[in-house]
Amino acid sequence: MLFENTRKELRELIQFIVQPGKEPVFTILDDPVISETEGNDIETGDDFEDYKLKVNRYIEENKNTTIAIYKLQRNLPLYVGEFEELERILTVELGSKDDYKREFGDTPLGILVRKIAKLDHEATMNIFSDFINNESLSSSQIEFVRRIINYIETNGYIDNIGATFQKPPFDKPTKFITLFEPEQREDLIVKIKSFKDNALQTMA
Repeated sequence: MLFENTRKELRELIQFIVQPGKEPVFTILDDPVISETEGNDIETGDDFEDYKLKVNRYIEENKNTTIAIYKLQRNLPLYVGEFEELERILTVELGSKDDYKREFGDTPLGILVRKIAKLDHEATMNIFSDFINNESLSSSQIEFVRRIINYIETNGYIDNIGATFQKPPFDKPTKFITLFEPEQREDLIVKIKSFKDNALQTMA
């Protein structure tokens, strides 16, 4: 090793630069690399690349190549094997389960992918297309549904529909319960819940 050879050569010369009348200072230089075998990887200690960045980059770069991400982005249900493969990549290849817990807390994996990759606009519109195309809807009702679509595309799903509809952008000018008839409300709620179900549930 170059470092080791240099250390040995300098050790013989140190005695000549010690000034008379001053206490000598001794330094121990230890090169851990001399214990490594040529051709083997050297341990680098901590992983300096942030786990969250790695997860975000993987999801963004594999939207169309990883089947689980592709399906989650398009509101399609996952098979167990597809989910397990995605889980393996995020908690084994890119880091650990502890890394995931530290960075994302209790956020379900499917919801996390939705938040990063976002929902495909066309796939989201398809769920609500028959409802929007109903000629009996008023402009206010259509506008409300479009707000639902925008929210779901951005957040991946709507959690606690009743509470969410009491807050912006859904609380004005007309509330959900007033704007739609009971049958319409029930139809919309079923469609909205499908987004969360497909992000959390798997098929055998």
